Amino acid sequence: MYIDLSLPIRRQAPGVDFEQWLHKDGIRHLSRRIRSLPGDSRWQRVVNYWRWLTGRRRLSERDLPGGMFLSNEFYRMSVHQGTHIDAPFHYGPLCEGKPAKKVLDMPLDWFMGPGVVLDVRAGDPTVTAETVKAAIGDAAVAPAPGSIVLFRSDSDLRVGTPEYFTESTVITPSAVDELLRRGVRVIGTDCWSFDGPARCMVENFYRTGDSRALWPTHLHGREREFVQIEGLANLRSIPAGRFTVVAFPIALMDAGGAWCRAVAVAQDQQDPGPSTTVP
Repeated sequence: MYIDLSLPIRRQAPGVDFEQWLHKDGIRHLSRRIRSLPGDSRWQRVVNYWRWLTGRRRLSERDLPGGMFLSNEFYRMSVHQGTHIDAPFHYGPLCEGKPAKKVLDMPLDWFMGPGVVLDVRAGDPTVTAETVKAAIGDAAVAPAPGSIVLFRSDSDLRVGTPEYFTESTVITPSAVDELLRRGVRVIGTDCWSFDGPARCMVENFYRTGDSRALWPTHLHGREREFVQIEGLANLRSIPAGRFTVVAFPIALMDAGGAWCRAVAVAQDQQDPGPSTTVP
């Protein structure tokens, strides 16, 4: 069984600019773009541009079957939109005293491994080392070195509402350290951020003047090397028992984060069934 743990990125989401060329529009865009094609030399671009200006290198609807070309979509957004990976460089320029790793510096085998779901829905919305120990005691499978641990809060049920950002669970540095002590390097949450509501952090900073109130778990990544997966979904759909997490980041050069398609693969695959996704 394959369970989709990723949030679809919506074209209307805040911080997302979306443009789409539909099939009827495609011929118009193609006709402009054939004046310069990938791989053209400088001389070819000059010649083709002159042909395009004089009308000898243009296309119309009658030139294509059905009068239509291909669709095309353009998204402009942060690499931290939707379900995504945070690499150590996101936290700061140095990690454990060395240059922090960017997305393409991370070993690929970190992003595929035995999965463990820790249910932190009950009690205090701030997850500490003690919370982790208690959740491990209740989990069907305990984390081992190389495991990918996923915190379940069911925050993804609030996607599309202000509460998704104002009521998220906090994963503290002590919780991270407890997992690192057990050999875990990749940790995920179905909240928008490990550090919980931004409003709470900012108001706490202005009330106390203590800079440690601002994004403490992210900044803890300057001291300890670990990877976050934020914006997961459907952790409640993972069946009890052993499963594998696959969450490879998109190969982006010079980036401290990247989108990913996170999937849980259950141990019993006799009946793959339909994939599960957030509506």
